[in-house]
Amino acid sequence: MRVKIILIIILFAYHFVDASNESDSTKIKYSLGVTPSAILNIAPAVQLSHDVSFSKIFSLGLETAYIFSHTNINNENTRGIRLRPQLKFTLFEKNNINVDLYTFYNYRYFKATRVRELIKAGGAYTEEVRGTRETTLKGFGLGVDVGFSEVDNFLQKINIGIGLGSGNINNEYSDQMFEPFNFFVFNQSGTNVIPILYLHLNMHIF
Repeated sequence: MRVKIILIIILFAYHFVDASNESDSTKIKYSLGVTPSAILNIAPAVQLSHDVSFSKIFSLGLETAYIFSHTNINNENTRGIRLRPQLKFTLFEKNNINVDLYTFYNYRYFKATRVRELIKAGGAYTEEVRGTRETTLKGFGLGVDVGFSEVDNFLQKINIGIGLGSGNINNEYSDQMFEPFNFFVFNQSGTNVIPILYLHLNMHIF
């Protein structure tokens, strides 16, 4: 999977660099934005978008996020980080609209509190016990962004995109009793392979 992604990026880079006969005098530029769509993730987060452009067709991106919750109500006090560096190539640009292809590496880590009620004394009372869950997700993939520049005086650019890849998710529970009883591999203890799929909305401030 990784080799295929690298080969695709090299082919696109060669094609577009070779097609450009004029020298590109674009200076290195930094852009900062927010990614409000990260609030809707399974692990909701406050996410920033960083972009460094080296030319009209080549740039580096980085998504940095602080995870503050989880959609699973038993993953209490969830805290963690998400990092997603990206290598981007512009496929099309005209009339303040551009299409970018990029490869990414996704890293996500969070730690959450798990709660379990144990029945004691033949059902006379229940005892609440607490444990932890630590989850790490690592994987590569490809994405496509459609960008709209010079939106208004406040927003410099809006990107709408999709990413698809494959990753290894590793779950560690402080005790087996805290592992949920279901068939979804992304909740099972140990390391499993899962698809990575996300839709995002970036709003660049400058």
